[in-house]
Amino acid sequence: MHGKRARSSRRQVGRQSPDEEQVQEDAPRTPTKKVRLNVAKEEEEEEIAVVGNDVEAMTSRVVTPGTAVARSASSTSGNDTDASTLADDTDTAKATDAQASPARRSLFTPPTAEPPTQVTPGREGDDTGAKRRLLFGREVSPIHVQDNVRKVYKIVRRLTGSLGGNASSGPIYGELTMGSMQKMINLMKEHTGLCAESRFIDVGSGIGKPNLHVAQDPGVCFSYGLEVEESRWLLGMTCLKGMLEAAVSESVKELSDDERIHHQCFFEKGDIRQAKSFNPFSHVYMFSIGFPPMLWIELAKIWNRSSSPFLICYHSPKDIIDTYEFDVELVTQKQTSMHGSKEGHMGYIYKRKSARSFHRAACDPLFKPAFDKVEKSAEELNDEVGAEIDQMQGTGPATRSSRRRP
Repeated sequence: MHGKRARSSRRQVGRQSPDEEQVQEDAPRTPTKKVRLNVAKEEEEEEIAVVGNDVEAMTSRVVTPGTAVARSASSTSGNDTDASTLADDTDTAKATDAQASPARRSLFTPPTAEPPTQVTPGREGDDTGAKRRLLFGREVSPIHVQDNVRKVYKIVRRLTGSLGGNASSGPIYGELTMGSMQKMINLMKEHTGLCAESRFIDVGSGIGKPNLHVAQDPGVCFSYGLEVEESRWLLGMTCLKGMLEAAVSESVKELSDDERIHHQCFFEKGDIRQAKSFNPFSHVYMFSIGFPPMLWIELAKIWNRSSSPFLICYHSPKDIIDTYEFDVELVTQKQTSMHGSKEGHMGYIYKRKSARSFHRAACDPLFKPAFDKVEKSAEELNDEVGAEIDQMQGTGPATRSSRRRP
């Protein structure tokens, strides 16, 4: 009973008298939605003012509807929209279409924008002048690397793989990245006068990347690497053979000095403790990470008997000067990174404290055979290196097939 009375009371409340209905029909209708389109000339912002009972005016970016869209809106708006209002809006839309570009006439087409510029990060050793942004926003300047250096590193990658060093203890043998090695060479040029007349030795040369690098830039007259481990030395000789073959093939081409591959480089298998001095080398380089203390003691004795003016290693002055008593003083230092790992080590450049006549120093007997070989032509040196590699590969352990040979 109560539910029926409530429903009947609602019907009575919702009913209107004929006089009230006539008054509402005679009164002018207020449109529930009225669109005002104001096209800005500069910013192309359009304003929508929505008129209703409790709706406030709001502003947003919209795309101006075309004439066809306005007509379709008038056919689907029903009794809630005044035809005259839509007619005015249609005229405004026509004027807007005349000013707007064709790409913006569609209601669903976003405003045209310039395509984003894709920035490719520079590679290590890029020659572009733009700085390269690192992970945390720090910017670094690109490092210039000569064309012949890039050629040599490409040969080494082809012969040793992407990690280099036959993936055998690469970091411990001082295989710096090409960019880090170039940084150290630039420091040596600036602070030690490394040039084409210099003589460079790498103690524990591994596969010989530093030697091959300085043989091209700055193109030293004698680049020598000494390695005690046979497998590493043989791999270094293979890389040297590839470099010499490229130098021979380029000998008939007209190339600049920065493009041509130079050949004044040689590797030997041996122990540095057999040397009496570091003469005739002007720059003694060693990636010293992992050197045992007893070797350091012997190296200090050899250095103090030598006339070599510059020492480049990766041990601090506390070890080199205070602990092992090298006759040197610190010149400069530089942070470096390793190839194939996340290791990083500080490189130090030292110079001899006591003044000694370097140019009159005689060549140590351990280095004399290699010193004579690099004075030959690229063809002759290539033949000697190839013969030495064949000899070493032919003296391996006996196999079943080798026993059958007469």
